[in-house]
Amino acid sequence: MTIFAWGRSGNVQSRELNEKRAWRLRIGFTLVELLVVIGIIAVMIGILLPTLNKARRSAATVQCASNMRQIAGALLMYINNNKGRHIPSQIKPDATTYPNGWWWPSELVRQNFIKAPSVYEKVGGTTADKRFNRKNPFRCPEGVDEDTGMGGGTTPACPTDPMNNEFNIGNDPQAAAEGFGIPSWYQLNSRATQPGSGEYPGGAKCAAFVWFDGANVPVADALQRPTFTRTLSMIRKPAEMVMVVEAANGNWVDQKASTNPKYSSYIFLVRLGARHGKVTSDGANAFTNFAFFDGHVALYPTEPYTHKSGNDNALVDQYRDTVFYLSKQKG
Repeated sequence: MTIFAWGRSGNVQSRELNEKRAWRLRIGFTLVELLVVIGIIAVMIGILLPTLNKARRSAATVQCASNMRQIAGALLMYINNNKGRHIPSQIKPDATTYPNGWWWPSELVRQNFIKAPSVYEKVGGTTADKRFNRKNPFRCPEGVDEDTGMGGGTTPACPTDPMNNEFNIGNDPQAAAEGFGIPSWYQLNSRATQPGSGEYPGGAKCAAFVWFDGANVPVADALQRPTFTRTLSMIRKPAEMVMVVEAANGNWVDQKASTNPKYSSYIFLVRLGARHGKVTSDGANAFTNFAFFDGHVALYPTEPYTHKSGNDNALVDQYRDTVFYLSKQKG
């Protein structure tokens, strides 16, 4: 009896041991189970990524607006500190006036109206010496990254063209030699000095700021002409007059025919950057932030500023509550 009992107990123990071994083998996933889990994870990522990307872009648009509010505030402080006179957007280097030229972001920083890091650290450098710091209120978070290169070209295809969404430094070689330069993804509501159309008050294309480019009127002459002086008293509708835009070219307000044959029948604000939100079906337009003279910033679609015509003479129309030219201030 003892032997029989012992033998039976041994069989039970052996069976339990085998069951434990089989359970350990069953702990891992089968290949089919692994594939199902991976498939579920992939579907979840596919669902979440667009939402996360949309949230990231929305946050970048808000950050861009915050940057522009800071810049608008600095510009208003500069204007008030200079008896109502507007800052020049840019001045071409000129031996009799500004040998190193003038670049509005650099001057706002140099005169302590706003803080931003210079990309140049020493005097006597070259444009290859740039060292960027992303903590820069003049940097649009949805602009083209600084490593891509400097924008400001004159022949972009449309508002979404990357050329519009890069940074710019006015008079960059002089800034490098001087050892001080502020890159900006934003531009003032500015036009170059042009006799007649760009002069106040009769010119049809008088923007709120002036770029003294020396191309049509010598810099020294233009700086002395009262018709190229801009003051705060000229801004009759500060909540509607555009002050700062997203662009790389200082003469961005020009409307031009596109360089892309796909858009040959359209006149765009081709140098205005469309960096935010959903792109239109033709790929040419999206959304952009404007800062106004009352200090507020708002997001607008760029498509309504498009003209379906084949000439370069179209003026920027008043759209909702945006005004670009001083002569367009209605009411």
